[in-house]
Amino acid sequence: MLRAPGPTFVVSPGPRPAASQPALVPALLLGALLFSACGGADATRADGVPSLEAVLSIERLEDAGHADAPSASAMAQFVILPADADVHDTLGAAGLRSQLPERLGCVDLAAAEASSKEAASNARRSSTPLRYSLREPLELLEAGEVSIRAGDMLTRLALNAFPPSGSASGVIYTTPDQSAEPLPADENYAIRATGSRTIPPLNIAGRAPVSLGDITLGGMPLEHAQQMTAGQPLDITWAEGAAGDRVYVELADAEHSLACAFPDEDGSGSVPGTLTAQLRSSTRLSLHRVREAVQSEAAPEEGRAENLTDVSSLETTVRFDFETTAVLRVQ
Repeated sequence: MLRAPGPTFVVSPGPRPAASQPALVPALLLGALLFSACGGADATRADGVPSLEAVLSIERLEDAGHADAPSASAMAQFVILPADADVHDTLGAAGLRSQLPERLGCVDLAAAEASSKEAASNARRSSTPLRYSLREPLELLEAGEVSIRAGDMLTRLALNAFPPSGSASGVIYTTPDQSAEPLPADENYAIRATGSRTIPPLNIAGRAPVSLGDITLGGMPLEHAQQMTAGQPLDITWAEGAAGDRVYVELADAEHSLACAFPDEDGSGSVPGTLTAQLRSSTRLSLHRVREAVQSEAAPEEGRAENLTDVSSLETTVRFDFETTAVLRVQ
């Protein structure tokens, strides 16, 4: 079977700001650093200098039985991270990044969350705190006007106040509604931020993945599957996707939450019986096709705005998460 090419994104600096604004980054040095959704090496910066992070997420949700119309949304955040903060862990802790597992394999999300809380509690009692604990909340910054063009459709994101949560505060950009039409699958996307006094203009281009298709559960088409057996492996197949993308399987009932990560290009995966044995009641099944690209750019030493002189780099993360859901009886 032919497979789609792997994901590619291009990030370029936008046009120079108007004369009334300071020239933030007149000539960004582009780096071709691309990560898959499984995560990369340690994301902290060895130079001890903070980095500017732009995080853009596009999500689509479809019901396997087509009982509800598809919905979609997009969100963008811009933040300066401390030098000792791991990009992925910090954004996740602040609620700015999906908590789906980064590595292949399966995990009990409820147990992992409990373990994380225990570790945080132990760190607070210890003289050696967690490596990436934040000393102060993140400030989410304005980036001018932010828009997304997908094919012939243009969507302008709305600026919203982000309620202070103890880990982050400031502003976020979101789509005005949940309409799926402006954010299609398998389409070229162009994301633009006009920039502000603290954020450089940005132009980001890439292609969204195809929605998950030809999904089977235990050999049965997902739209017709109605039940699963606790304690038995749950075998899942789908039409193969691009190399570098991931398929995540989530199973959640009233008390448990399980997740498994598989290479999209494999076209199949299995949730072990040791995990399905935990499920006791009606269970929500969610399958995610996730494409993520991270582009790093080194900021030049000269020509930056005065308030960005201590920022060493700009990193842009674009994440597509296309989800298909179903509800299963557990027997």
